[in-house]
Amino acid sequence: MRLSCDVIKDLTPLYAEGMLSETSVDLVEEHLEECEDCQLYLQTMNQKQDVPEDHSVLPLLKMKNLLRKKKAVAIGVAIALTLLFSALFFSFLSAPDYIPYSEGLLEVTELSDGSIIVQMNQEVHGYDINETSSEDGDGSVYHVTTWTTTLGEAGLSDGVDRIVLTNEEESVASVYYYQTDGTLDTLIHGRNENINGGTMILPRLNLTYYFAAAGIVMVTSLIAVLVFRKHNIIARGLLVILLVSTSYIVSHMIVRGMTSASYQSTRDLLAILSITLPLSALIYFATVSYTIRKERQTAEKVNDK
Repeated sequence: MRLSCDVIKDLTPLYAEGMLSETSVDLVEEHLEECEDCQLYLQTMNQKQDVPEDHSVLPLLKMKNLLRKKKAVAIGVAIALTLLFSALFFSFLSAPDYIPYSEGLLEVTELSDGSIIVQMNQEVHGYDINETSSEDGDGSVYHVTTWTTTLGEAGLSDGVDRIVLTNEEESVASVYYYQTDGTLDTLIHGRNENINGGTMILPRLNLTYYFAAAGIVMVTSLIAVLVFRKHNIIARGLLVILLVSTSYIVSHMIVRGMTSASYQSTRDLLAILSITLPLSALIYFATVSYTIRKERQTAEKVNDK
């Protein structure tokens, strides 16, 4: 936002006394750097107050503002690093390690009301269920899988004891255990819905769309930053978009590697976002810190003169 000379002159006394907010200081300094009349006005005002070396007042006040910014950035970096390492730590420790089906992994019991009890063994710390209707429409078909986690193996999270499969409108026709290694699902209860073949649960691909969208936004925002680099406010907004989209792509690679197919897309998306936010903030603070360092070097050169 560009301020008129009249407004700057009204703010100059407060600026000289260091009584303006950081945002107002930035606006005043941005105007003073481009307006010689207002610079002379500031120097004249300082002369009336018997301030020696009028030309050095502006750089000294700017240096004070830069030190205040540097302190704020340091706090922001510390918070971002803490959140980033926490997100990475939890993401890796809670990542599902799918368990292939074997005898004794699950015990299925059918109750008198038609409900199915699936008893898990001790190594199970998570599960997923997909429910569909049978081909003839007279019952529900469940596809179940289980996994363990590093947290679970370390005894830092509770295991899963049992799950109940029930449908008030339809009976349970079949229960399958679906694999995540590309093999066919294993029937563990009920009738086989695929006598002439097999059934398989495929991973979800919605993370692929998010990854592609982030890539498009990253390229578009990079071009826009280059086009509007002389417009500070617009360029800063575009830079934030660029950093977030780039951080999302990096976070996706951390969580999923080079693949986007996922059996637990919701969990993976939350993990990606939990890394994206502090990572983008950390990169943003790094760019701000670099800008502050350059401005400080310029201010020190002016003071030396």
